[in-house]
Amino acid sequence: MSPQKLYCYVDETGQDTLGEFFLVSIVVVGDERNHLRSKLDTIEKRSGKGIKKWTKSTRKQRIAYMSDIVSDESLANHISFSHYTQSRSYVDMTILSTAKAILAAANKAYEATVYVDGMQRTEKRAFAAGLRKLHVQVHLVRGLTDQADEFIRLADAVAGFLRDSMEGDEEMQKLHKRASKNSIIKKC
Repeated sequence: MSPQKLYCYVDETGQDTLGEFFLVSIVVVGDERNHLRSKLDTIEKRSGKGIKKWTKSTRKQRIAYMSDIVSDESLANHISFSHYTQSRSYVDMTILSTAKAILAAANKAYEATVYVDGMQRTEKRAFAAGLRKLHVQVHLVRGLTDQADEFIRLADAVAGFLRDSMEGDEEMQKLHKRASKNSIIKKC
């Protein structure tokens, strides 16, 4: 029997706060990846956000994009995050968050392919080793840029969205509550 294939997309925000705030956003998908990719492409086009990073999108595009994301039940249980304060161990926190998300999604023998936003080639081996120490069955770890893939753009948007929400943006806080209630975005 072949192992379940999981695809994990990771982004983070908060290194600019020097440890005061750090958030890791993780999207984990399996067999439904192509179906969800098509849905995300439609949401990106409909919202006007397109392939832009969260920080390059207009407020109207951000709200439209996240409104569609938090309303799409097919995304339930695929998006998670971890939030940290008072630490600068960014790589370790990213590895731990990624491991928790993958292990929560795995329901049988699996192998995970992990894509991390902006990861340099020199960091891949250490990242994979860190995941293996946490008992994650890693097939491959790769770096991706935000514009490269719908799922890494989703991870980027969720990181920015949650940061905005946690920093007091009322509109984003309302969407965050809806996302939590519908199990679209979960804390891991």
